[in-house]
This record gives sequence, C-alpha cells and structure tokens, in this order.
Amino acid sequence: MKALLALTLLLTAAPALAAPGSWKGTITMYVQDYTPDVAGAKRPLKAFQQIADEYAKKYPGIKVTFSKTPVPDNDTMVRVKAAAGELFDVYWAQAASLNSTLPKGVAVDLAPVLKQPNPYIPGNKAWQDALNKRVLAETAAPSGAVYALSGDVVAFTLFYNQTLFKKAGVTKAPATWTELLDASKKLKAAGLGVMTAVPAYPWWSRHFQSDLYSKDYARISAFDGQPGFSALDEAIAINKGILSPKDDRFMSWWPTFKQFTDYWDKDYLTLAPEKNYDAFQTFVGSKEALIYEGSYKAREMQDAGVAFPVGAFNFPRLSKKESKYATGIDTANVTGGTGSFQFAVSTPLSNKTMKEAGKQEAVLDWMKFFGTPANLQRVVGENGSYVPTWPGTTPKFSKQFDSAALSAQIGLPERSIGVGDSAPNLGWGDMQKIFGLYLSGNVSFDQAKVQVQQTLDRASADYARKNKVDYSKYK
Repeated sequence: MKALLALTLLLTAAPALAAPGSWKGTITMYVQDYTPDVAGAKRPLKAFQQIADEYAKKYPGIKVTFSKTPVPDNDTMVRVKAAAGELFDVYWAQAASLNSTLPKGVAVDLAPVLKQPNPYIPGNKAWQDALNKRVLAETAAPSGAVYALSGDVVAFTLFYNQTLFKKAGVTKAPATWTELLDASKKLKAAGLGVMTAVPAYPWWSRHFQSDLYSKDYARISAFDGQPGFSALDEAIAINKGILSPKDDRFMSWWPTFKQFTDYWDKDYLTLAPEKNYDAFQTFVGSKEALIYEGSYKAREMQDAGVAFPVGAFNFPRLSKKESKYATGIDTANVTGGTGSFQFAVSTPLSNKTMKEAGKQEAVLDWMKFFGTPANLQRVVGENGSYVPTWPGTTPKFSKQFDSAALSAQIGLPERSIGVGDSAPNLGWGDMQKIFGLYLSGNVSFDQAKVQVQQTLDRASADYARKNKVDYSKYK
C-alpha cells in the first residue's frame, strides 16, 4: 500500500526543478510527422535534429534520439510499450486518447510544470502564458490534468482540381452552398468525377452545427467553466437534449448535405473512414475534382508529384435558403484537430528508465527547450503540413499550392461545436455508421434520428460513469 501511494505521489506531484545537465544519458523521442532524417523521404526533415543538437551542445552528456520506426496505430503502440515499461521518454499522442482511451499513468501531468517559468523563453513567468489558452483548455482532462503539450492543428479545406473545373465550365471556386451544388452538377454533366470519399461525420458536422448552434455557443461551451468546447461540455449538452435529435437543429442539416453527396461516388458512402486514403489516390489521379482534407494533404500532393494546378476553398457560409436555423457565421476553421506537435512525457510506471534519479527532470527540461514559440515555428514551418497555434507563430505552406483558403482560417476565432469526443467510438464509429446509411439511402431520416438518439444516450451515460459526472449539477 505504501509503495502504491509513493508511486501515485510521484506521478501527480509537480516534478522538482533540477539543474539542467545534472543527469547524463539518452532521451528517446517519437515525434510522428516531424521525425528528422527519415530514410527514403523525398524531403527529409532537419529541424528537430538541429534543435536536439543545440540542446546537446548546451548540456554535454545528454543526447536526444528519435525513433524512425513507422507506427501504424499509435494508441496500440503506447499500450504495448507502456505495459512492458518501455515507452519512449517523450512521445506523440493526442490529448483525447490520453484523457480517455489510454490507460491512466502512461503520461506525466504537465499542468504543474506549465505554471512554472520556461527559462528558454525570454521574460516568461509561466510556460502556459506562451501557449494557446483555448487549445490548452480544450485538451485538458476533466480533472484539469494536461497530459500533452499541444502546439499545432490541422486546417481543413476543400481542395479542387482546377483543370477539371475548367473543363466543366466552372470558372471560380464556390463561395456559397448553391454554387457548390451548381459546380457539382456541371462536373457530373461533363462526365467528370465530383468526389470519391467517405463522408466523415466528425468533420462535416462541425461546420453545420457550429453555425446552427452559434447563438448558444456561450452557454454550451461554459458548462465546464473553461474557455472552448470540451468533451465535458459536449456530454452535458447531449444529456440536456441540446446536442441531440430532441433539438430540431441537430440533424436538420442532414438532408441539405445529402444534396451534395448525391453527386459523390455512392460506393464510398457507407465505408469505414480509413478508406479515404483510397479517395485521395483517386484525386491525385485526376479522376475526381474535389477532396475535403486537412492541410497535411498539401505536402502529400507535392510528394506524390501532382501535376495539375490545385486550388482550395473553405466551407461556404450557410444562408436561410439552406436552413431556417442558419446564422451565417464563418465556420471555415471549426473542423480540424491537433496535429503532430502533441507530446507527452512517460512516467516511471510506463517507462522503467524514468526511475533513474534526475531523469524525469532532465526530460522535462528538454521539453521546455524545444517547447518555445521559436522552435515550434522551426519544426512546423519546415514540415509545411500543419498550423502552429502559439502566439507569435505563423503558418507556412508549400508555395506550389494556393494556400489562401488555409491562411484565411488562422485569424478566425474558433467557436466549434460538434459531437464525437465524449466517447471513444462515438464520432468516427457509431455516428459515422448511421450518417453513411442515411446518405446512401439505406435508412430513412426518421429511422436515423431514432438510432442517433439511442447512440447519444449510451455515450452520455458512459461518460458520466467513467468520469463520475453528475449532470444534475449543471444548469
């Protein structure tokens, strides 16, 4: 019992500050898309290795090494390595997984550390002051713990093949929903593919719901007392019948969206989301004119040798013509999520080497070193796939592509509302399945509403049980 108590205190207490360099050894790190010097890469990255070399020069005796082994399923990798006590010292993981699906005790709570000064940021009094406050609040666990240092996001947009648009007589990028449907009709009439994709519910739903519920955003996002829309806010809104078919706004946009997907390849509507990789290959091969994807696809298109000119336009604003509930706000940036600059520190429970005296403090010091706005800019800018979120940083996309639509999202306040984060399989699993069945004509709108309500009820109950939430306390 005493040993368990000691381990609990070790995992939750703020790590003591030690003189940098007092521990000597190797720090292991997995940095996902920012991995430097990957063999065979068309454009090998250098930034993270350069930063590591700078740290090693400052503190001789400490070396940072980067894992270059591909990880097909990150959550599985974390579970397996943690169970063996062999997790990387610093590793990529999304906050949503660390907060819910991954075992407790695999990552250090960074919240106490973020309240301390970062000596590598001039004039800094608390490291968290240099981060994005909204992102920090949205990625925190219900308990207030922060398990991941988050520094970038994926920006989503509609990429289009300008050559195919021209062949179909579409002279400009659609700016309204009506223009989007008109462009789709012209492409279809010209015998050209419109879209081949799995209609990802977690992505598209946020555009519509963030508009239809925008007047209630202040209330919905304030249930947990923190800025931004969190998983707790979502669970409470579901329980209260706000984000559910009990509110007419929640699914009113489904028939509107079906007007668009009726032009798509029907074979993909009910498939699993991972099939969108095949859809990307179809776009690269000029067999479809549109693809809705994240900013990371700009780099992938360049690496794939795309020869045709690629344009991009953001989700069009909705009008009363599309929905009587439309408020007309710009929701271009509400779909997206955390990128590859999302790093956690392993614990002595998940990484046996963390039991070495002084190692955890050294690892946290290394995280402070690379976790500055200047270094974030270096790492994210070199990759050209994501958008840095910390104050003072700016996006840098490939010059080969029209990035105006992506850049236009950066200055927008994010007032994103959606359903999917409050339960592990809610958005990409259960809701995705019902959404696809409706769009493909396999279930009616009324049948879909019944299935969605049942799904949300289960998710709400599961969230309350797992996180010990009493919904009656929230008004």
